[in-house]
Amino acid sequence: MKSRLIVPDSEVHKAEGTGRRACLTWMTNCPSTPHGAGLLCYANGRTLSSLIFHMLRETLGAIILTADPERVRQVLRLFESEPEVGQPTHD
Repeated sequence: MKSRLIVPDSEVHKAEGTGRRACLTWMTNCPSTPHGAGLLCYANGRTLSSLIFHMLRETLGAIILTADPERVRQVLRLFESEPEVGQPTHD
């Protein structure tokens, strides 16, 4: 599943070690995930948790573009009505 975290503020990228558009990978074989729900991870192996995404969204306007919005919403504990997760219009 292709997913991309987009954070408009460039200062955050320096602190996180990521670019403006950070690619996220899906990890399902982690023992800390309940019922095989999976995790979203940066290319450097760090996990994008629900708490971190909520903070990035609220303070910096972060969004996620993904091929599977429903699965991302489930893992990050987002409601379906929240527009911060959506499908990309192009690759």
